[in-house]
Amino acid sequence: MSMDKPTLDPRSIRKQLGLNQQEFWSRIGVTQSGGSRYESGRAMPKPVQELLRVVHIEGIDLASITRADITLLDHLRAREPALYQQLQDQARAIKG
Repeated sequence: MSMDKPTLDPRSIRKQLGLNQQEFWSRIGVTQSGGSRYESGRAMPKPVQELLRVVHIEGIDLASITRADITLLDHLRAREPALYQQLQDQARAIKG
Protein backbone atom coordinates (compact mmCIF):
# COMPACT_ATOMS: atom_id res chain seq x y z
CA MET A 1 0.00 0.00 0.00
CA SER A 2 1.55 3.30 -1.12
CA MET A 3 1.26 6.43 1.00
CA ASP A 4 1.96 9.16 -1.56
CA LYS A 5 2.69 12.62 -0.23
CA PRO A 6 0.14 15.24 -1.21
CA THR A 7 1.14 17.45 -4.13
CA LEU A 8 2.54 20.76 -2.95
CA ASP A 9 1.00 23.95 -4.33
CA PRO A 10 3.93 26.38 -4.22
CA ARG A 11 1.89 29.46 -5.10
CA SER A 12 -0.57 28.85 -2.26
CA ILE A 13 2.22 28.15 0.22
CA ARG A 14 4.10 31.29 -0.86
CA LYS A 15 0.99 33.47 -0.58
CA GLN A 16 0.16 32.03 2.86
CA LEU A 17 3.67 32.98 3.99
CA GLY A 18 3.30 36.48 2.52
CA LEU A 19 6.49 36.20 0.46
CA ASN A 20 7.20 37.41 -3.04
CA GLN A 21 8.60 34.93 -5.56
CA GLN A 22 12.20 36.11 -5.11
CA GLU A 23 12.09 35.70 -1.31
CA PHE A 24 10.29 32.37 -1.43
CA TRP A 25 12.32 30.61 -4.11
CA SER A 26 15.75 31.98 -3.18
CA ARG A 27 15.49 30.32 0.24
CA ILE A 28 15.66 26.93 -1.48
CA GLY A 29 18.15 27.87 -4.20
CA VAL A 30 15.71 28.28 -7.07
CA THR A 31 15.67 31.36 -9.30
CA GLN A 32 12.57 33.54 -9.37
CA SER A 33 11.98 32.64 -13.02
CA GLY A 34 12.30 28.91 -12.27
CA GLY A 35 9.92 29.25 -9.34
CA SER A 36 7.45 31.13 -11.52
CA ARG A 37 7.42 28.21 -13.95
CA TYR A 38 6.71 25.77 -11.09
CA GLU A 39 3.90 28.01 -9.88
CA SER A 40 2.47 27.99 -13.41
CA GLY A 41 2.25 24.21 -13.46
CA ARG A 42 5.64 22.93 -14.62
CA ALA A 43 6.54 19.72 -12.80
CA MET A 44 8.89 20.24 -9.86
CA PRO A 45 11.74 17.76 -9.46
CA LYS A 46 11.50 15.70 -6.27
CA PRO A 47 14.54 17.39 -4.64
CA VAL A 48 12.94 20.82 -5.14
CA GLN A 49 9.66 19.53 -3.70
CA GLU A 50 11.50 18.20 -0.66
CA LEU A 51 13.40 21.47 -0.14
CA LEU A 52 10.13 23.37 -0.42
CA ARG A 53 8.57 21.09 2.22
CA VAL A 54 11.53 21.26 4.62
CA VAL A 55 12.06 25.02 4.39
CA HIS A 56 8.57 26.44 3.88
CA ILE A 57 6.31 23.87 5.56
CA GLU A 58 8.55 22.49 8.31
CA GLY A 59 10.19 25.90 8.81
CA ILE A 60 13.75 24.59 8.93
CA ASP A 61 16.56 27.03 8.21
CA LEU A 62 18.97 24.91 6.19
CA ALA A 63 21.86 27.26 6.95
CA SER A 64 21.57 26.42 10.65
CA ILE A 65 22.04 22.65 10.19
CA THR A 66 25.54 21.19 10.33
CA ARG A 67 26.91 17.75 9.53
CA ALA A 68 27.54 17.33 13.27
CA ASP A 69 23.81 17.91 13.92
CA ILE A 70 22.89 15.15 11.48
CA THR A 71 25.51 12.80 12.93
CA LEU A 72 24.17 13.41 16.44
CA LEU A 73 20.58 12.78 15.37
CA ASP A 74 21.55 9.58 13.56
CA HIS A 75 23.44 8.40 16.66
CA LEU A 76 20.51 9.15 18.98
CA ARG A 77 17.99 7.52 16.67
CA ALA A 78 20.09 4.34 16.31
CA ARG A 79 21.59 3.93 19.77
CA GLU A 80 19.27 5.77 22.14
CA PRO A 81 15.79 5.42 20.61
CA ALA A 82 13.94 6.06 23.90
CA LEU A 83 15.89 9.28 24.50
CA TYR A 84 15.42 10.30 20.87
CA GLN A 85 11.64 9.79 21.20
CA GLN A 86 11.54 11.68 24.50
CA LEU A 87 13.39 14.63 22.97
CA GLN A 88 11.09 14.60 19.95
CA ASP A 89 8.03 14.65 22.21
CA GLN A 90 9.45 17.54 24.23
CA ALA A 91 10.26 19.51 21.07
CA ARG A 92 6.72 18.98 19.75
CA ALA A 93 5.27 20.16 23.05
CA ILE A 94 7.35 23.34 22.92
CA LYS A 95 6.44 24.03 19.29
CA GLY A 96 2.78 23.70 20.16
